[in-house]
Amino acid sequence: MRNNSLHISIIIIGYNTRDTLSQSLESINNIIVKNHIIEVIYIDDGSTDGSFEMFTNYNLKFNKNQLRLDENRGRAHARSQGVKIASSEWILFLNSNIIVESNIILKYYDSILNHNAYAYGGCMNYTSTDSIFEKYLNESTRGIKKYKNNQTINYQYLLFSNCMIKKSIFDIIKLNLDLRGYGGEELDFTAKLEKKFPQMIIASKGAIATRINFPNYKKYLYKLIEFGESNLKSLDNELKGDVVKFTILLKRNFLFRWCVNFLYYFCVRCYKIKFISYYVIKVGMLSAILRGYYKMK
Repeated sequence: MRNNSLHISIIIIGYNTRDTLSQSLESINNIIVKNHIIEVIYIDDGSTDGSFEMFTNYNLKFNKNQLRLDENRGRAHARSQGVKIASSEWILFLNSNIIVESNIILKYYDSILNHNAYAYGGCMNYTSTDSIFEKYLNESTRGIKKYKNNQTINYQYLLFSNCMIKKSIFDIIKLNLDLRGYGGEELDFTAKLEKKFPQMIIASKGAIATRINFPNYKKYLYKLIEFGESNLKSLDNELKGDVVKFTILLKRNFLFRWCVNFLYYFCVRCYKIKFISYYVIKVGMLSAILRGYYKMK
C-alpha cells in the first residue's frame, strides 16, 4: 500500500447470469474509490447466454479485463484464472449475482488500516422469492453478522461472494481445482489459510453486499445434495467433520440413510412452520448434504 491507497482487482465469476451481471456491474460503477486504484476482471465459466459479450461491451468506469473459458469448469477453476490475471496487491472476490454497496472499498480499507491481516470478510444480505428462507438467510446470528467489526472470525464464515484477500496468499495456498461441482472451495481454501496463518481472517462488517435472486429453499437443497455427492469427498477428513458436525454420520449405513431421507422430506414440507422454521431449515441443509454424500459411489 502506497500513498494511503489500495490497488484492488475485483474478480467476478459467472455462468449464464447475464441479467444479474448487469445489475452487479451497475453497482460496481457506483463504488466510491477516492484515491484507490481498481481493475475489474470477469471470468466467464462457459456461459451460453451472452454474459461474456455483455461484460465486454459494458461501459465500466474502471479498467477491465475478461476471460471466457471454453467450458463450464467450476468456481474454483474460474477464480484461479482470475487470480492469474489480477495485477493488484488485493483481490475483492464477487459473483455475478452480487450487488455491492457504494462504500464497500472504503470499509475494507478501514479494516485493513486497523488490522494487518491477510483476508477480510464482508457482510452478506440475501433476496429470495421464498420469504421464509430469506428471513433465515438474513438472521443477525448468521455468518459475519454475529461478529463485531474488525474481530477475528471463524474461517468457515469467509465467503468468496464478498471478501478481500491479499493476492500473495495465493502463491502459498492454492484453490482446489478438484472441486468442480457446487460448494466447498471456500472451506477448503480458508481452512488451509487458518492453519497456515492463524487469526488472519477479519470481519469487515461495513463492507456489505447483497446476493440477489437466491434460490428458494427446495432448490438450494438440490445444490447441497450436489455438494454432498461431488465435492465433499475432495475435502480432507477434518474438514468433512466440520461440515457434517458429527463424523459418525460419514459412515454410510441403512439406518443413517433412512433417517437422513426422512429428515430431508420432513424439512422440505415443514420448514415454513412458525417458531421452528429456523431449526428445520438448518437440519434440512445438513440432511441434503448427507443425502448427496450417501449417493456417492
